[in-house]
Amino acid sequence: MKHLLTLVLSVLFLTQIQAQESTVDPNAPYLKENKIPFFSLTGIDGKEITNKQIPKSKFVCIIIFSPDCSHCEKEAADLNKYADKFKNVVFVWDSYRDMELIKKFAEKYNLINRPNVLIGRDPNYMLPTFFRPRMTPFMAIYLKGTLLKVYEQGADVFELAKLIESN
Repeated sequence: MKHLLTLVLSVLFLTQIQAQESTVDPNAPYLKENKIPFFSLTGIDGKEITNKQIPKSKFVCIIIFSPDCSHCEKEAADLNKYADKFKNVVFVWDSYRDMELIKKFAEKYNLINRPNVLIGRDPNYMLPTFFRPRMTPFMAIYLKGTLLKVYEQGADVFELAKLIESN
């Protein structure tokens, strides 16, 4: 009986370790193409947002989020709280959820009318198809149009600031 319990606990432990490994889809297109992908979002003001609006000389952080995700809310609150550290970063917040939920999220976390924040709805599911995130928030950081780093489960705001300062 003691050996059976040990075996069961070992299997559970190994399963947990495996579950915490990378969640990256090995066939995700971003792994083969390290440039900012083409996308077209509907902004909360109804205007189209595309990759062509992104300055080539800056950092770009694409965030795939869900307005009702607690981790996404924490990410937005942290980024808002330390916004002064990210003035040279263009943030593209992308969700496929209902526009009213996206608007409420944007209002709650002060993402509206910020010069370095683009937020919108991805009705064609373009960015999730490119990145294939398995959880939100998913973040991809680009420098001068080239992929620098991916955060599969969001980024610690201080780690993100350090990455930007070091580049």
